[in-house]
Amino acid sequence: MNINIKDKKILHELEKDARITNSQIAKKVGLSKDAVGYRIKQLEEKELIRGYRAIVDVNRLGYNLFRVYFKFSDFSNPGIKEMIDYLKKEKRAWWIAKLDGNWDFAFAFFAKSNKEFHDFYSEFSIKFRKNIKEKMIVPIIYYREFSRKYLTNSKETRQINLSEDIYYATKKELELLRLISKHGKMSLVELSEKLVLDIKTIKSKLKKLEDEKVILGYKVDLDVSKLGRDFYTVEMELNDYSKYEEIAETIRSLQESISWAISIGGYDLEFDLEIENTQQYYQAIDKLKSKFPEIREVRYFRVIENYKITYMPEE
Repeated sequence: MNINIKDKKILHELEKDARITNSQIAKKVGLSKDAVGYRIKQLEEKELIRGYRAIVDVNRLGYNLFRVYFKFSDFSNPGIKEMIDYLKKEKRAWWIAKLDGNWDFAFAFFAKSNKEFHDFYSEFSIKFRKNIKEKMIVPIIYYREFSRKYLTNSKETRQINLSEDIYYATKKELELLRLISKHGKMSLVELSEKLVLDIKTIKSKLKKLEDEKVILGYKVDLDVSKLGRDFYTVEMELNDYSKYEEIAETIRSLQESISWAISIGGYDLEFDLEIENTQQYYQAIDKLKSKFPEIREVRYFRVIENYKITYMPEE
């Protein structure tokens, strides 16, 4: 799908703040309000824009994140489809995908404690362990998305700020977070009607959640395959860990770098790229390895198909 520079600038503004008005975008990109509205509608109809969402820091809400990776002996085994259907129905599973690369399949899971995950995975294993040739379970202590710099060749800096403070959200705040995590542009009036709260209260709750960094921002949800890009997760091991921060900062500065993870028991570095093709991927990795001989090993997986993506626990 071909889009011009004005469309890319509009997408860039929606990446930074999906709740921005068309009038505000118009001033930033040099178009009329109506022209911006028309272009956005076209991008929505062509399903490049799939929706809008709030970025919620679920760690602040007391959730632990786990990524689980599998290799299968045979992906066509009927037991695999049964497993996928099982995970789709599991409210705490928030990402399920078929992969290409070092792993065949992955899912991610929200849990309030290590024991909660252990109990889930024990029951899961009773049902499906016979289908799994190899596995790796990685607790994620930090995961952050970044706006897509490649849309406008932005030089934006990307800071990493870990927070361990738990925010004890009220029932209504959790309802608001679940709603706006799926519908990031929903108006105050619509939110008020859905949650049966007055507009002033909704506005106050949103501001509080933003000030407390529970809501980290709002962004557009794009089908990047329509931009000719694939989603790669890259994992690196280092020979010299003292170079971690320097290597990490270089990776986060890449135009194609769109998210960053810090894990326990996984790899030294884990990050996500949106790359145009395999050749571009290897060019980027070769450049990093040339600059940093401390990089010992690089693995990747590419998402072939997403079966489920949610951004907040459903219960």
